[in-house]
Amino acid sequence: MKAFIDTNILLDWMLQDRPFNEGSKAILSAAKNNMFTLVVSTQSIIDAQYTAKKQGVSYESFEKAVKYLRTFAEISAIDWIDLSWALAHYSGDFEDDAQYASAYNSVCDYFITRDKKLMGLNDQFNPMKVIDPEEFIAQMMA
Repeated sequence: MKAFIDTNILLDWMLQDRPFNEGSKAILSAAKNNMFTLVVSTQSIIDAQYTAKKQGVSYESFEKAVKYLRTFAEISAIDWIDLSWALAHYSGDFEDDAQYASAYNSVCDYFITRDKKLMGLNDQFNPMKVIDPEEFIAQMMA
């Protein structure tokens, strides 16, 4: 099983004071324990640094978190194929569209996010399920 995490899940994990920190920590812990393959995009890491910095996280703490993440997660680069798909399937949020394409092209089974708008991308023809962290954890434990 392979799951892609959206930027909001990465931030929930990095920032201790976020309300969903525990659920995101559980997801990353499960990935670290080889319960599934975790994928995160370079764009999510870049966006997370910007937000973490604004919230007072030092660069050293951010660097430590990314290096730790790299020990068990695959890092996907958003490339021209992903951008082309996002351009052709614009939903009103280009960044979300590019992230979704990156997850799809990384052959992920799940796209884990708290973004309700992305949940609308679930359909009967797409093998990748967009899911919130709690639902993912419940399915993983079943």
